[in-house]
Amino acid sequence: DGLPLSTLLQEVAEPHRHFGIAIDVRMPAGQPSPVAARNPAILYGLGNLVENAVDFARNRVEISAEWNADNVSVVIADDGPGFAPEVMSRIGEPYVRSRRLRRMYATGDTGMGLGFFIAKTLLERSGGKLTFVNRPFPETGAIVTIRWSRQAFEFAETAELEPRAASA
Repeated sequence: DGLPLSTLLQEVAEPHRHFGIAIDVRMPAGQPSPVAARNPAILYGLGNLVENAVDFARNRVEISAEWNADNVSVVIADDGPGFAPEVMSRIGEPYVRSRRLRRMYATGDTGMGLGFFIAKTLLERSGGKLTFVNRPFPETGAIVTIRWSRQAFEFAETAELEPRAASA
């Protein structure tokens, strides 16, 4: 029961399309999309990164994919302020968060800084490697890249998040 990458990215973007931020999903033209196992870790991890990008974006989030015979990569970029310098080296560690207020919590920053940690952990368990950078000046915004080997992406293990069968 596989999920083409193009479908997976649309599925991940859909819940975040109603917050006044444009979400563009871009796929290479004319290439058949890699097919992933329906892995909850990939769906949740990418969804969390998209949600974070939407929270900080001014107007737009871009989700793009590239692949070849060996690798699959997904890039999530926003046009917000970018990652705060004081957290750049610690992004993805638990309890690290920016002091900037998130759009959804305008009355006070209630996030505990676990979202990126959980997303990073889940995506790494699926075989992904993550990088976090800011757009080069004069542009602003954050760029998160997730890269898998094509084999890890297409055959990502799903057992870690599924309930274990009771042994008799």
